[in-house]
Amino acid sequence: MEQPPEPTGSPRGDLEDRIARLEQRRPDPAASAPPARRRSWDGYAAVIASFIGMLALAVSGYTAYLQRQQLRAQMWPRLRIESSTVHTWVQVINQGTGPARVTAARITVDGVAVHNWPGVTRAVGYPAEDYVISSTIRGAVLPAGKELTIAEAADNDASRARFRELLLRGRHELSIVVCYCSVLDECWVTGAGPGPDDDGAPAACPIAAADRFRD
Repeated sequence: MEQPPEPTGSPRGDLEDRIARLEQRRPDPAASAPPARRRSWDGYAAVIASFIGMLALAVSGYTAYLQRQQLRAQMWPRLRIESSTVHTWVQVINQGTGPARVTAARITVDGVAVHNWPGVTRAVGYPAEDYVISSTIRGAVLPAGKELTIAEAADNDASRARFRELLLRGRHELSIVVCYCSVLDECWVTGAGPGPDDDGAPAACPIAAADRFRD
């Protein structure tokens, strides 16, 4: 016995139609989901790019530091002050690798600052006929390996005898302090006699303006 077809407006048919319509409207999860793997790779690429940038910056800074250290080694001055009781002179010698610019000098006789070589000769009681041959030290620039005789006795026995009294361990105590700088504006202090000596370390100039040698 055949069963009659269900009417199109039956509850079962309406339910199937609704389900079909809902399934058509439901978004596909695979289609709407973002590409997770691609997003992860983009993040990794950003981190790697940042790391490479920081590494390049560090290498650039270290290279600049090495270049400056090399330049310092090539432009490093070292002044020494020497005196001779035999030839009666006082010299400033640049034993470094770069030029030295003298910024200030102080000369004392028996602990008292003098401002020029005539003041030195008066301080030790030089007779008028005796004198010192001198060169200007203030503002002098000494290339590497060069020397400057800043004072020497005149060519007579009396002057040489008097000049020996000025030298170290003589009857009068002569002290010389010189401040000097490199072309990179790094500065040092050197001296002969009582006072600071050059230990190779940069230092501020200890010479007061009122005590500076003007010759």
